[in-house]
Order: sequence, then structure tokens, then C-alpha cells
Amino acid sequence: MIHAHMAGVVLDDTRNRQHEPTTTLTRAEAKRIAAPLRKGISHLPREEYLERLSARLRAFAASQDVDLPTPDTRSAFWSYRLENHPNLDLESGEELYSINLAASYTEAQNSIVEDTLRYLEGTPGGKALEELHLWDPKVRAALKLNRETGLSVAYETWGVLSKEYAATTENEALFFMAELNPGAVAYQTEAPQLRQDGKLDLVTFMYPPPMEKYADLAPETQELLASDAVRAQVHTFWYDEASSKYTPLTKAGHLDLEHLKSLPTPEAQRAAVLEVCARVAAMDGPARAGDVERYIEEIKDLRPDHEVVLPSASDLAWAAEGREQPQHTVSTHGVYLPGVEVNAKVAAQPSTPSEAAPQAVAGMHFLPGVTLKPAPAPTTPAPTAPVQAPPAPEQAQAAGMGE
Repeated sequence: MIHAHMAGVVLDDTRNRQHEPTTTLTRAEAKRIAAPLRKGISHLPREEYLERLSARLRAFAASQDVDLPTPDTRSAFWSYRLENHPNLDLESGEELYSINLAASYTEAQNSIVEDTLRYLEGTPGGKALEELHLWDPKVRAALKLNRETGLSVAYETWGVLSKEYAATTENEALFFMAELNPGAVAYQTEAPQLRQDGKLDLVTFMYPPPMEKYADLAPETQELLASDAVRAQVHTFWYDEASSKYTPLTKAGHLDLEHLKSLPTPEAQRAAVLEVCARVAAMDGPARAGDVERYIEEIKDLRPDHEVVLPSASDLAWAAEGREQPQHTVSTHGVYLPGVEVNAKVAAQPSTPSEAAPQAVAGMHFLPGVTLKPAPAPTTPAPTAPVQAPPAPEQAQAAGMGE
């Protein structure tokens, strides 16, 4: 049992994971993995082959088990890497991949209360998909895919599993990232699924927000941008519409910090942030129509002469096509603004802080904003320790892109 120094234990385990040698497949092993995926379609023209292969992998991912092990299990999500943290004893210039932190933190939590937390690569479905080694160059070669196409197919396949993982999340969603990056699965797949299912208020960011980016903004704006609800909707990264990872959601959720800093009042800055949230809510679809209306109403109060610009009809059509049918049941968790509860029968009222849940073990918190919620005794055996996951696309291709 870990009683104290959780940070040190988790960091040490994270470093150990990061320094473990990467499993190297032989060409023969890669061919064995590729053979059943290519069976019956290898003779097809290239475009049809790619289409059939992608469909086969999507179907495989969709069939995997990512169900909650207990009704009270929380879910970890991760993206990119951790480069600094005021409450962690990181070495100068040290970068830790968030997948390793999420895995280490999950296992440390579960060593205290079994099945209290999960992460995608540790689920049965995540382990099954890992066995295909889709990020491995030898597997790409065995599948007759070049690097760009192979990474795209792997990214898409893992995106299917990630979306279902998010859809099965019913409790706190711990985001191991400083902010959403538009090139990551967390932005394009997982966060939208949570929002569409009415679970925006389940999101808790485990890393501090990048306050250095917000230094020239009004204090009220900095506080708004540091809220979990806003962080789960917007991004501040430059993007290229020619990139293979660009989508209309990338554009809708972009907050231009230079423009924001040019606005003269805290009210105008707040309105600009809420306008981005309104665009994202519109892209999320009918489940968030009420949020769009409420954002617009507040923006009009803040800036009566400002015209709110929402996504175009073509962008909304793209978003509608991407949403899974039928829709998952929308929960009652939704909170559309930080610090505000929306009641359909009365005006919005300031929310009262909920009573903090007791910690499982004193002294075990090392990341801000997280209150551990002990799960009841599990009814199923604990899963075996997850194996080291292959790098996700945001790890493999994001050199220099810090989160």
C-alpha cells in the first residue's frame, strides 16, 4: 500500500516505463500480424485495398471491450508529454510522456482501491489493439503502407477505440495534459464524445494550465481560461488547414490569443472566449443546442453590438456526419459554464462547491484538482498490469509540441 510520497512513487515508475526498451518486432512477427488483416483483400487495387483494410481495422477496434470494470471506476485520458509542473520534482529539462504518467498513476491508485481508475491502453480492448503494433514500421511495411498512410490508419483505428472508451466513461475523467492540442485524439475524439454525452463537468485536468500564455490578459480572463470547462473545449495552437490532422473542429475551437489580448475590457475578452465555446458546442450537435443559446445570450449582454459567428453549414454538416448514430444516451452531468449551474426553469445561479470526497489515503495527492473517490469493493478480479503501450501519433510525430 502506498501511504505517502505518491508523487515520488509515480514519477519513479513513470521514468522506469519511459526507459524500458521498446519491443522490437521481427519481420516474421510483423508478417504474422499483417496476414489476417490482408487476407482476401491483398489482391485488390490500392485504393480499394486501403478502404477495406481501414474498415476491417475500424470494425476490430469497435468490437473490443472498453467497458467500465465497476460502475464507480474513473477514466484517465492522456496527450503528449509533461514538461513542467509546479508541484512535481522534475529534473531540469525533463519530459515525461503522459501515457506513462497516466499508467503509473492509474496503477498506484488501483493498488490502494482496486479498479478505482483505468486508462485506455490498460483495458482489454486497448491491450488487444496494442497486439497489432500498428505504429511499428515493420507492421506498416507488412501491410504495404507507406509511413504517412500507415500512421493515418493507426491513428484512425485507435480513434475508434478512444471514442468508445470516452462514451463508456461515467465518472471523473482525468486529463493528463496541460491543454487540448488539435492534433491529438483527446481533442478530435475523446473530449467531443464526453461533451456530446453531457459529461463536460466530469473533466479534470491533471496538469496546470499554460498561464505563461495568458500573462497579458485580464485576471478574470486568465481565471476563465484556467477552468476545466473552457480547457475541455478550446485550443490556442496554430494550425495548418493542409495538415492531415486538420478538421473543421480544429478551426471552430481555435482561440486567437493575440486577438484576445487586443480586446480592451475583461467583458470583451470573456465574450471572445465564450464565442469559441459556442462554436465548439454547435459542432457538438443537438445535445448541446441549449449551451449554444446560453453562450450567445451572455455574449450579447457582454457585447451588445457584436455579431456572433458560428460554424458554417458545411462545417456543421461535417460534424453531423462524424457523430455516431444512434447517439449515446445523454447524461445529466452537463455544466455549460464554469461556476454556473443551468436550471431550465429559472435563471442561471452561481453553483455551490460540492463537498469534497474523502481521500482514499492521506498524502496521496500529487496532481492538483483531484479528489480521490474510493470505489466499492470490486466484484471482478483486477486486470493484470498493462504492458508498455506503443507510441501514439501525438508521441510519434509531435517533437517540439509541448503539452
